[in-house]
Amino acid sequence: MSGEIMEELKRKALHISMGFWMFYPLILDRVPALMVVATMLFLALFILRPHVWKKAFDAIARPEDYGYRYLIGPLIYICAIGICVIFYPLFISAASIGVMAFGDGFATLVGKKWGKVKNPIDRNKTLEGSIAFFFFAFLAITFSMHFTAPVDSFSKIIMITSIGAFTGAIIEMFPFEEHRGKSILQRIFIDDNFFVPILSGLAMFAFYLTL
Repeated sequence: MSGEIMEELKRKALHISMGFWMFYPLILDRVPALMVVATMLFLALFILRPHVWKKAFDAIARPEDYGYRYLIGPLIYICAIGICVIFYPLFISAASIGVMAFGDGFATLVGKKWGKVKNPIDRNKTLEGSIAFFFFAFLAITFSMHFTAPVDSFSKIIMITSIGAFTGAIIEMFPFEEHRGKSILQRIFIDDNFFVPILSGLAMFAFYLTL
């Protein structure tokens, strides 16, 4: 297995592991959760930098991170988590992060390994990857919502999570990288890993309000 593939697997393992945030409502209220997010943001902005903690930076960094001198992936995660925690019910915000972690993580792994049919919206992605996104996101957040959601029936949970996983899979199909500017803010916010949790969370929240 090549070094490049190993590096991608390592990054995706970290990406997927962030999905355990799905269970934070079991132990944290909104304010403590935001304090955790603020701590993560501080680490990403001031500690995990190439001139401060170089070994940690090098262990996670992609080539583009050296140009920006920030770990872009973790910054996207942290910004998305923070917005979701602020604006959505806790179980929805937790599930929206699960959509990104498990959906996007497995979409890349499946798409690179078994992808054959090109995504008509972004030719660099595959339909197999999009199917994997929906499948793994749906399974993960359905499992987590079984423990965290204040919903009175499992069928309602299935409806909420189906909408969240489907919304995330559709958003992930778009070629965000073709519309990024060069500034650090444009790089962070014009990214599927930012919009997937925000919009999938919004879709789940909107549907939840109709129940």
